[in-house]
Amino acid sequence: MAAQPPSYKTLASLSRINLLHQLQQRGTMTVGDLAEAAGLHHNTAREHLDRLISEGFVTCEPEPRQTKGRPRMLYSAARGVDSDASSVRGKKVEAALIRAEQLRRMLPLTPVDRPTAGAVTVGAECGAAADAAAVRPTHPAVQRQFDALDDHLDQSGFDARVTDDQQHVTLHDCPYSEMVKDHPEVCGVHFKLIQGVLEQAEGPLRAHQLHLIEAPRLCTIDLHHASPAEIAADRAALEAAVSEANVVVDAMVAVTAGSSAADAAGRVAEPAGAGLGSRRR
Repeated sequence: MAAQPPSYKTLASLSRINLLHQLQQRGTMTVGDLAEAAGLHHNTAREHLDRLISEGFVTCEPEPRQTKGRPRMLYSAARGVDSDASSVRGKKVEAALIRAEQLRRMLPLTPVDRPTAGAVTVGAECGAAADAAAVRPTHPAVQRQFDALDDHLDQSGFDARVTDDQQHVTLHDCPYSEMVKDHPEVCGVHFKLIQGVLEQAEGPLRAHQLHLIEAPRLCTIDLHHASPAEIAADRAALEAAVSEANVVVDAMVAVTAGSSAADAAGRVAEPAGAGLGSRRR
């Protein structure tokens, strides 16, 4: 039996999917909040989060604080463009581009001016990036996004097809179908991951809508080629979301700082010997 790709192994866990779902829906959270929401022990939740971070699906930063002590870690679902040189998501996109270029060099391509019927296989079949480029001339930014999407679908275990007009992606024989039967939110989690991949690859292509045609075996994703104005609006919306998340983090920091200050004030106000006297009694 062929080995499953690493992203599939990560996403095949219902516990990890639940953690991702909570972060995608609720925003920045602590491990304690996540463990409670997902019904997991703190240590178990932390192990699952570490796995999601290693795949680039989740980010983690220490909570800013003005007081002494170990800061809490704040977890978020990865989104937008992470331009950090050590970014897992950035490295995955670059690796996807290298693999796609190697495929285009190795595989024979259909001339662009030759009409091609049907759809182009991507994902588990491999060679999608080369085939997609052969079907029609593609803007470099869009091709970059298709390369990243192809690699993500392949690594996640999907068998997918992109239509010739590059407006739709059809996902066949979903490898998570058994999980979806009892937990339909799994589909939404994967859709947001696909949106994130296209964002990280930086281009006009957007995953617009998910259609469950014959769930859980078959679904279609509508793709949209955004105009410059739409791209600017998306960027502004993302910046607003980041600002809102920062406000939430600041509020969490303020609560923590206030609690620490109250504890310190209580210790200062306690009369000398009060603790000793209480023990004597």
